[in-house]
Amino acid sequence: MKERYWTAGISWLVHALGMRQNPVRRRVDRLVAVALLGLLVVALTVVPLLALSSGKAEYVAQRREAAVMASSQHVVDAVVLTAPEMVGSSPGGGASVHADVGWTGGDGRSRAERAEVPSSSHVGSRVPVWVDGADRLAPTPPTEVTSIASATGTAVGVLALGLLACAGIMKTVRAVADGWARRRWEWEWVNVEPDWTGPGRG
Repeated sequence: MKERYWTAGISWLVHALGMRQNPVRRRVDRLVAVALLGLLVVALTVVPLLALSSGKAEYVAQRREAAVMASSQHVVDAVVLTAPEMVGSSPGGGASVHADVGWTGGDGRSRAERAEVPSSSHVGSRVPVWVDGADRLAPTPPTEVTSIASATGTAVGVLALGLLACAGIMKTVRAVADGWARRRWEWEWVNVEPDWTGPGRG
């Protein structure tokens, strides 16, 4: 079904652009065909380039953020103090494991906070955690894998939205043009109908 739809669309475009003889071709058909061809070129060239550019920008932003975070934070060796618990295990949610961890700050004083730990952790396990200059827990800088995943998601999202937008505009242009042509034909038929159906015809 889809193949027949696309075949019919391509055939109409060829006729509308004047690549084949078509005695009933209207001027509006050619204008619409040029507009649709332009949108098709945009969908196949500009949209992918925009998606790649957006993905690259997201990756660069992620790596810059990681560098800034790493410059003001550092990793300490902490000890798991309580039994790890699963958090966010509801349907559709990303589950993670949290536990109280303790470490010695730069001033020699003991610190303890609740942090995300590996699922294999248990009381007494040693885990690395990120802390800021005041020895408080800090977010983990984005990893290379996280940055790539985020950039890929951004690029795919931009590509999908761009293609959908082009398809929607193409459909709207075709619908508006067909509506205009139909009203034009009805108006012309009102003027020529008497000559075709009047007395003496046939």
